[in-house]
Amino acid sequence: MTTAAADSPSTSPSYETICALLETSTYDSAIFPVLEAYVRAQVVEGAPYSFDANRTLAKLHNFFPQLVNDSSEGGSMALVLFLALLQVPYSTDFFALCCLIPERVQSKEPCATLVRCSELLENCQFAEFWSTYSQLLTTGSSPSSALLHDVAKVSQDKIRLAILSVLALSYREIPVAVALPSLNFTSYKDMEAFRKRNPAEVAMLVEEASISDSDRSASIRFLPTLDNTKRSRVYKEGIHLESVATLIAAARE
Repeated sequence: MTTAAADSPSTSPSYETICALLETSTYDSAIFPVLEAYVRAQVVEGAPYSFDANRTLAKLHNFFPQLVNDSSEGGSMALVLFLALLQVPYSTDFFALCCLIPERVQSKEPCATLVRCSELLENCQFAEFWSTYSQLLTTGSSPSSALLHDVAKVSQDKIRLAILSVLALSYREIPVAVALPSLNFTSYKDMEAFRKRNPAEVAMLVEEASISDSDRSASIRFLPTLDNTKRSRVYKEGIHLESVATLIAAARE
């Protein structure tokens, strides 16, 4: 079932429009341009993230290959993967999409770089992640590459917050020398500037502190949680030797 709205979207579709289309026309090739437009709306306009819409677009790429060419396919799927990368570590959307996107697409740039970025984040190799991520900041010749470059540049703080939340799960206190490379910072001044740009988000993870760059032995302290705080062991003396001996004797009979 096709709809007029799906033929040639002159403006970015709304989240509500996308939800309605996914309920009635999930596998209709006519919604292909609408979903592509919504991917760009998520990237450029900050439209609500929709894994269902992006996953459906990946499926339509497989079902209707005549609608795409190699360059447009790689560009659209790169944007879809990047949006999923921004959900790490809170979801497994990236891995789910990789199951739908053909290997021939994943092996080409910029998708190959995004896949590598995801692997490094998953392994908590944060310094190496930023080195690989920097490749996305190189402007390509295609419109999709330029778009990916722009969104990769402005999304760095969001990724830093995700990494900071992972560090807060594992550490109560972490040396500045370890934390700064993980966040792609060269000095604590960078960390303070980051805190000022994201005061509410950082305050939920990091205790207030002021550290000078000359203090090489300083540490960043995270707020205490059940995950990063050592728990005292509680021993329950509920098994008596006599009971065990009785069971062993009964088993031998």
